[in-house]
Amino acid sequence: MDKIQVVGAIIRHDGKLLAAKRAHNRVLGGYWEFPGGKIEPGETPEAALQREIREEFGAESTVGAKFLVDGDAVLDFGEVLLHVYDVQLDTPVVKTVAHDELRYVTADEAAQLQWAPSDIPVIKALIAEGL
Repeated sequence: MDKIQVVGAIIRHDGKLLAAKRAHNRVLGGYWEFPGGKIEPGETPEAALQREIREEFGAESTVGAKFLVDGDAVLDFGEVLLHVYDVQLDTPVVKTVAHDELRYVTADEAAQLQWAPSDIPVIKALIAEGL
């Protein structure tokens, strides 16, 4: 089974977390996730995250510390291994390519969303610590 290495961004603003709803025409469409994407060969996780945020949102970002909890899910197309980092947006989001909706959510609101399987361990840990 293929192991797919992906990165996700923990983006916080005013005590809330940025959640991204995958576009319905994409794999796992309708699920909520951390913004990010696949790590390309030869790319560091931090560089992948900056590239994904630039491509998907048209925004520049600064990648900070890696979160202590990783995500892992076995899906039809492979095993997704999610590595998440604290990220600060340096410029505004000007577009969305892979998502139908972006929303800043509280811990209670995040708990009500249907998260992508690989994101569930991470969001549970974030909610437990109050985001």
